[in-house]
Amino acid sequence: MGRFGAQYINGTFYHDLHPVAGKLLIGLSEYVSGHNGSFTYTSGAEYPPHINYVFQRASMAVIGSLIVPFAYRTCRFLGFGRAAATMGASFVLLDNALCVLSRFILLDPILFCFIAMALMGYAGFARHRHQAFSAVWWRWLAFTGLSLGLAISTKWIGAFVVALVGLCTIEELAILYSDRKTSVLTQIKHWIARVVCLICIPLLVYLISFQIHFALLRSRGTGDYKMPSQFQSLQRNNVVSRQPHDVAIGSQITIRSHLPGFGLIYANETHRFPDNADELVAAGMPGKQANNWWEIVSGAATKGNDTPSVRFIADGDILLLRHVGTKRYLRTGNAKPHNQGWDRRVVAAGNTTAPSAWDFWRVHIVDDVSPRPSGRLYAVTTRIQLINKISGCLLTATPAQLPKWGRDMSELICSQKNTSMAEGTLWNVEQVRDKRFKNANYQKLVKRQWLRDTVWINREMARSNNRLVPDPDRYKVIESSAWSWPFLIYPMRMGAWKDDSIKYYEIGNPILWWAWKPAEIRQFWDVTKLLWGGWFTHYVPFFFFGRVLYIHHVLPSLYFGLLLLAFEIQCAMRWYMPARAEWPVAIVIIAISGYVFYLFSPLTFGWDRPIKELAHLQWLPTWNLVTDPHLVL
Repeated sequence: MGRFGAQYINGTFYHDLHPVAGKLLIGLSEYVSGHNGSFTYTSGAEYPPHINYVFQRASMAVIGSLIVPFAYRTCRFLGFGRAAATMGASFVLLDNALCVLSRFILLDPILFCFIAMALMGYAGFARHRHQAFSAVWWRWLAFTGLSLGLAISTKWIGAFVVALVGLCTIEELAILYSDRKTSVLTQIKHWIARVVCLICIPLLVYLISFQIHFALLRSRGTGDYKMPSQFQSLQRNNVVSRQPHDVAIGSQITIRSHLPGFGLIYANETHRFPDNADELVAAGMPGKQANNWWEIVSGAATKGNDTPSVRFIADGDILLLRHVGTKRYLRTGNAKPHNQGWDRRVVAAGNTTAPSAWDFWRVHIVDDVSPRPSGRLYAVTTRIQLINKISGCLLTATPAQLPKWGRDMSELICSQKNTSMAEGTLWNVEQVRDKRFKNANYQKLVKRQWLRDTVWINREMARSNNRLVPDPDRYKVIESSAWSWPFLIYPMRMGAWKDDSIKYYEIGNPILWWAWKPAEIRQFWDVTKLLWGGWFTHYVPFFFFGRVLYIHHVLPSLYFGLLLLAFEIQCAMRWYMPARAEWPVAIVIIAISGYVFYLFSPLTFGWDRPIKELAHLQWLPTWNLVTDPHLVL
């Protein structure tokens, strides 16, 4: 994650599948440490002398270690005794998996910190529930909202703690509603307080983090190709910002869809439809490539004050789009698409001497955001629809992917729903090549729309997450399934595993992971339901995830489980032991946990000798500590 922090310093735009708050903190730690943004943290590269990586990693370690005092304070708020609260905090401190992640520049320790903050905040608020609308009541409620916003702004998994607090809030309001002693006005005040603190504050934090993100990343980078054309035109050194605004017959253009994730219309000679080898696949491809370019060819007389040398394109004009690389025309017909069997297929077909009647498209100008005269097609700022002259269908981008023969590109169709204004039917010219026109100053033509850009980038993030699908036919040493996590069946190697490399192993403290399992304590439900709910909301949803999963996904639920384990031990001690035995027993349990942590500490703090020397730590045959039993050579 260090490279994202470097990009905040040098201002180059990037795309990632996670929200930005955690990466902003990483960037802040790099900036404070004196990093100038020149080192991009390439995997395997050595740190240059000017990189204070000790400070940067120490910053993450400090953030990760904050969950220990948060755990203690949370336990006390929930009514744990001092011995039980000390055990809960010690269990968090002595878990190897939580510790090893905090040693790296990752988002996970930041996420764990904010989840622990949210839990502590809500526990503190619940502790003062009988002091409604007092200063301390407001402080803890607002602190909870701030923590929720930071958690979900770091990783979307933070939504689980939002759901937890939301469910608890619904329960509280339901109890309040059933209390006949509470006036309607008081209930309204409670509703308003929770809406402001638990909905508005988190939402504001989320939006502000993206506002800062866009403000810092003003230069062309590796990820701005996923953003709208108008956004790109305002980025420094972006090719979209250094081009003409005018478009005319004879211009070469690229065409972007307003459907996030679709990209630009693409075609090449290699990818063809299997049922018709003469038809090239025309589909959506993210990124700027040579095969994105199309030439505008006149299909009829144009309107407006055109000169013989420059014929601008007006609303209602008929044109053809000829692919620059293959000399084929963008065409539809009677053939059905691969995924949407009720519409029409779009292909690149024909040649320059024999265009088909299916190649003609009518331009419908939807709107234009520039201050220039309306009614004409401009690059970047004009939204258009393309309607086939023969069938009347609309050129439409879809999120459906083509198979391997279509390079997994997004399918392009011609929809018979020709009155639709759906985003898939809207297009704009992203780039234009035409020596007849001078480059425009897009700073004067386009205004930033950070809310639109925030929504767009979040949809791109969702698309990137959804594409992380596990391959059932391929074994990957770092992946695991949700059912295996509580039993610590498949720990994860972190990095190279050669004899002379420094080896880190993401493995939890086995005695703690195996000691805590769900147990029913009805008498203490009011005390533990927050922890039960946290464990449930942070673990069970992973059984329904379609994306790849790793063992660190279980760590937020483990945090709740460790605190609950401490409470279960407290209950057992108070039932079966005298009060004076509570602290001695707690100390013994903490000592045992500490000893197991010590046993596995070489894998937590780094082992630079042959791993066979730690073969005695392979407690389960499924652990790939020394050899990988699942790897097929």
